Amino acid sequence: MTAIISGNADPAQRGAALAKRRLKFALVLSAAMVVIYFGFMCLFAFDKPLLGTVLAPGLSLCIVLGPLVIISSFLLCLAYVIWANRVFDTGVRKLVR
Repeated sequence: MTAIISGNADPAQRGAALAKRRLKFALVLSAAMVVIYFGFMCLFAFDKPLLGTVLAPGLSLCIVLGPLVIISSFLLCLAYVIWANRVFDTGVRKLVR
């Protein structure tokens, strides 16, 4: 993700480099979400006693981890939006000029 997009390069090359950076970032975030989600599902499928561990009366580990999976998806989406607004949109504006 450290590809340098030179201002002197052909606009098509700069656009391709920008698209490649976006793809890499999106794939990293997607992989993180897949690991989080399927990690939770594997725990749910193969280690129910662990998820049934009572942390406090009426509060099990599953009740804590379930919402964390959902919250992590919002945080990963937020990370993409921030990156897109700061890096991708700026790069597109430079291409248009």
